[in-house]
Amino acid sequence: MPLAVCRIQKIKSWGLLGGNEAHTARARNTPNANPAVTNVTLFGSSDNANLVTLVKDKIGLQTIRSNAVLAVEMLLSASADYFHPEGLFEAETHDKQRLDDFVQATVTWLCSAWGDRLLKAELHLDEITPHVHAYIVPLDEQGKLNCRALFGTREKLSQLQDSFADAVAHLGISRGIKGSAATYTSVKKYYAAVSRDSEILDLESHLPKPRIHEASESYRERVIEALSPKLEIINYQLSDRDRLLRQKAELEETASRSEKLRANLEKELQALRQDIKLLQDLPLEVVADELGLNQDKRNQWLSTHHIITINNSSFHDDLHNSIGKGALELVIQVKQCTFDDAVVWLRDCFGEAGMLAAVTHHARRQALNIAQQIPPSIFVAPTPAHHRWAEIEQYLTRDRSLPPKFVDTLYKRGLIYANITGKAVFLARSLASEVTGAYLHPPRATNDAFSFCTASNSKGRLMSTPGWFHLSMGGDLDNPIKIAMLVSTPIEAMSLAVLNSPHKQRTLYLVSDSEHAPAPVEFLKNVPKVIVAMPKVATIELHKTLSHAKQLEPNTSWNQQLQQQCQGGISYVALG
Repeated sequence: MPLAVCRIQKIKSWGLLGGNEAHTARARNTPNANPAVTNVTLFGSSDNANLVTLVKDKIGLQTIRSNAVLAVEMLLSASADYFHPEGLFEAETHDKQRLDDFVQATVTWLCSAWGDRLLKAELHLDEITPHVHAYIVPLDEQGKLNCRALFGTREKLSQLQDSFADAVAHLGISRGIKGSAATYTSVKKYYAAVSRDSEILDLESHLPKPRIHEASESYRERVIEALSPKLEIINYQLSDRDRLLRQKAELEETASRSEKLRANLEKELQALRQDIKLLQDLPLEVVADELGLNQDKRNQWLSTHHIITINNSSFHDDLHNSIGKGALELVIQVKQCTFDDAVVWLRDCFGEAGMLAAVTHHARRQALNIAQQIPPSIFVAPTPAHHRWAEIEQYLTRDRSLPPKFVDTLYKRGLIYANITGKAVFLARSLASEVTGAYLHPPRATNDAFSFCTASNSKGRLMSTPGWFHLSMGGDLDNPIKIAMLVSTPIEAMSLAVLNSPHKQRTLYLVSDSEHAPAPVEFLKNVPKVIVAMPKVATIELHKTLSHAKQLEPNTSWNQQLQQQCQGGISYVALG
């Protein structure tokens, strides 16, 4: 399927703007362009070719910063096979109807998306692939030059790609794959390689003839000047070929992973269907018939036990009645037998599969009844004892060498504090910041022992809602995590965060252990860089599910390294 092409180039000087105009208007020689073909002005006056004047008039008298973007050149096109469905890749061999449809959709989008910011749009037909050059002045809603507001982030550029792709989607032109390895190509580089046919370098016709008594250095410079445009195109085409091969490999890998995922989901679906069969009770009418109940007695029993009979089908009123009964209870009541005798009778009449269905349904209803009667546990964090915080603060800053300002920030955020017994409390939270537990640490302990309390205040029990003591450092809060570092204790997490300051990328420090809260594997799979600063056994175990996880050496205490650093013993740990 043909792909949409939308590329931009930011123009920051009047000289560059004039040069771009000369190129677009074909005021200077252009490689690969057929001078016999006339290009078409789609928007703006073809008589007024002074783009610099147009941009200045649009900007007006406002102050222009030295690094401001004066205009944005936008190149809009599609894969060559859209314009050349017959496969004949030469200038002026494009499909006229397809070209007209593309031009109409593109101009409509330009006017709708950019309004009076659009100054000029030119259709180039003198090359293999038709394409549109458009010039836009990046004014924000207040009329100020503000390119960042329109094109300044990766998200904005992605939205630009989405918007243009939507505008031409009805033509059978699609957007490229989001998040793929393909990168934004500058207009200049794209223009150099817009011709899809291979460039063939004929040395005989391109090498200049030596002049009489010409120095070798002079001839060398003329050769470079003559061959550079051709070599630039060839080099770019080779680079583009490598990129396409890499993209093909990535797509094949993605397809392979998708197929494995599909196969796993299919297995899970089959298992779920089997479970559903086990959860379904035996039809009560069939059991009643086997017990010899007549129609009146059967309906009387069904009505008594909150079972609704409609068109000879039984429906358990589970939403409103938690006391509704099933096949097993029917057998026990009618035959006046024990549970064991009822199970044997069901096996003899309906086989082991039917017996298991009835027993499983009975057990499931019993479990639901018990669960409904007992409310779920809610974690209540230890009560802060503000009068004891000074002891913990002194312990963390003096004995553990953590920066006072850093400790104070975590205290004010409520992530660390002291409880009534004088223990340091480090709150464990889900990745959505829901408090689910707490690590407790006595300052006078001879080692780094931490106890853990959860919703039931029991120690050493896995949490129903997983949570971890974690910190995120560097960048804006809404930036995605680029690096995740897993450690064994809260003090280690804090120490490593200090050692790695300042942070150039958004970094997560997370305390994980198999006893209290295993690592959030599904979340970490999407983090580009996962580093385990834990014992080697833990690293090996995590590597089974996180193949890209790496171990950070050495395996000594990071807090000990922090203390040594404060004494001038070591340098910062690099995240590299």
